[in-house]
Amino acid sequence: MTVTRETATDARLRSQRERLLAAAVEVVAQRGYEATRVKDLLDASGVPRNAFYKVFSNKDECFLAAVDQLVELAGPAVLDVYDKTPGSWEQRTRAMLDALAAMVAAHPTAARVAWIEAYAAGDEGVRRVDRIDARTERIVRGALAESPERAGLPPEVVRALVGGVRKMIHTRLREGREGELRGEMPELFDWMLRYRTPSQRLRRPRRPPRGLVPEPSPAVAPRDRILVAVAQLVAERGYQSMAITEIAQRASVSLTTFYDIFTGKEEAFVATMDLGLRRAIGAVFPIYQAAPDWPHAVARGLHAFFALFSTDAALSRLGAIGAYESTPGGMAHLDHGIAAAQNLLRPGFELHPDTPPIAAEAIGSSIYSLMSRQIRRRGPEHLYELAPTAAFIALAPVVGSAEAARVANAVPV
Repeated sequence: MTVTRETATDARLRSQRERLLAAAVEVVAQRGYEATRVKDLLDASGVPRNAFYKVFSNKDECFLAAVDQLVELAGPAVLDVYDKTPGSWEQRTRAMLDALAAMVAAHPTAARVAWIEAYAAGDEGVRRVDRIDARTERIVRGALAESPERAGLPPEVVRALVGGVRKMIHTRLREGREGELRGEMPELFDWMLRYRTPSQRLRRPRRPPRGLVPEPSPAVAPRDRILVAVAQLVAERGYQSMAITEIAQRASVSLTTFYDIFTGKEEAFVATMDLGLRRAIGAVFPIYQAAPDWPHAVARGLHAFFALFSTDAALSRLGAIGAYESTPGGMAHLDHGIAAAQNLLRPGFELHPDTPPIAAEAIGSSIYSLMSRQIRRRGPEHLYELAPTAAFIALAPVVGSAEAARVANAVPV
């Protein structure tokens, strides 16, 4: 057997690599991915510049390697709990969620890097988050398969529930509230248990009916043209790559005009997010109010919501992808929109006071996760297919899975 000995050079490069990975976690957590420079990593690690480029090609490669290492270390400590815990599937799933909350609370810096900043690294960062979700989803689906009432729950529903929990963790990390998770996990699991396999299959309509949502007003004023340009550029290139000169050129305005209206691209981005929120309210609220009862109001409102974003590719990519790549202000505005949508659920909770209080946020986060994944994987043009699934997710914890499926499928498509 041949034993390969580590040379002094190999040992030095390995040590420098480990120091750079640790620096990437520390610096990105403090400064954010976009603001972090290679020089910041060198200063924090004490590694010379020439040595950095012997180990990594650029900042992106270093950061993604750091995320990979975090996932490799943390993943088994959380996900393997399900197999190692004795008892029923419910006890094992609760133990896994408790371990996840404990891990996030104990290591918030690492968690912020892996769960928040990874999105700012573009598609490669998102793939790493998706891999975590995929393994968690497989475990949860396997656990639910042991329950006769939940075996066969639609894959999109299971995926959305897992994504909803992840979105709630993301929000608490961003707001510095990760310590709340340990107390919330039992209630979150109780919410998940309210979903049961519906007796009828959820429909997948190909396209929304004509006239379901109003056409957008033409962008004539310079401010409106800038907002349209921002949405288009974020959809095409992402927030990080978008330059103000490109926005001005696409909107056919001068740089002077741009700066007369906005202080920079972040303010323009947040204003574009606000435009999307106002359009969503305008499309959903009249339909919601005209419905005969609360379950149909929610279902019809969600159909209108999914119809709007399925027909506006730039706006849908802005919320599903651009917000995660943007600044904290962009994410805060996204969460504001999700919170506003939760208000439409309140009347149902008043009619059914046994609904877990955390359900409103969990439902909103799950529907957003469902929407975001569909846009990233299949494109906005396929978004409306999931409108009945979204309605089921919103209604099942309140009115029961059978009634939720009936109402979700009854909406004219």
